[in-house]
Amino acid sequence: MNDCAIRTEGLTRDYGRFRALDRVNLTIEPGRVVALLGPNGAGKTTLLRLLMGLLEPTEGRSWLLGAASRDLPETVVSRAGYMGDAEEPPGWATIRSLIDLQAGASRDFDWGEISRLLAMRELSSSRTYGSLSKGQKKWVRASLILAAGTDVLLMDEPAEGMDPAARQDLYDRLREHVTQRNATAIVATHVIGDIERIADDVALIDHGRLVVYAALEDLRERVRQIELPAGEPAPSWPEGVEVLGQKCEEDVQFIWVQCRSQSESDLESVLPRQAAVRRVGLEKFYLAIARHGEPAQAASVQKESMP
Repeated sequence: MNDCAIRTEGLTRDYGRFRALDRVNLTIEPGRVVALLGPNGAGKTTLLRLLMGLLEPTEGRSWLLGAASRDLPETVVSRAGYMGDAEEPPGWATIRSLIDLQAGASRDFDWGEISRLLAMRELSSSRTYGSLSKGQKKWVRASLILAAGTDVLLMDEPAEGMDPAARQDLYDRLREHVTQRNATAIVATHVIGDIERIADDVALIDHGRLVVYAALEDLRERVRQIELPAGEPAPSWPEGVEVLGQKCEEDVQFIWVQCRSQSESDLESVLPRQAAVRRVGLEKFYLAIARHGEPAQAASVQKESMP
């Protein structure tokens, strides 16, 4: 348990009859940046808030730095940074007052770091939070977390509203922070191109279920898109091939699979001649599964199960 920065077991959250998160199992080691992907309402924010102890689970458990999320001690809270839309500072607060508040709650606040980060966007600490643009507000809040010496960063759309240069600067600094401190970050985002540059792992949530949790390189190397004529029955998949999702569009049916070990050659041997097999990038795969795909019943790709 103590070797994990973040862990969940069967983590579930219901809102009345609506299940926002459905039995999610995750194990994240220190030193990893996890891109948390999924459409609006998929359960991303719920997962982050449960991890931080801001929500009570309906079922299951979660841990942060070895401590139960239900009752995080101050020693863990001071090492964790959470950034979500529901916890925004008041508009009348100055940036300087926010810095002082964060520094008082942190074990080893880096004053030089916060100065550098504010200077990168030419932000004066005398400005009020309410006077900032959406992107500037996000920059200030992310800067506070990065300067606070955090070992776990839970960030919900941290670059929303930023211009491309600011997004790149933020994610570059986040990657540096994780590497330097052997920290762990989960970043929920819709802008896949930015986070793809720095992510180690990908977690894709759809309808509250963890559809994919895998190393990014494994997804790039092992996920394939199969195109079959509509109505063509799916083949008997060889051992080592897992169906991740599928959809039918006009006269073509698309099936996404993960090939393990040497199973790609076995895959091609069971497909009809008219089938096409293609590599697929992370963004295209995400859009296909999240917007159109029907996740397979056994589609959960667990990172720890990969050889």
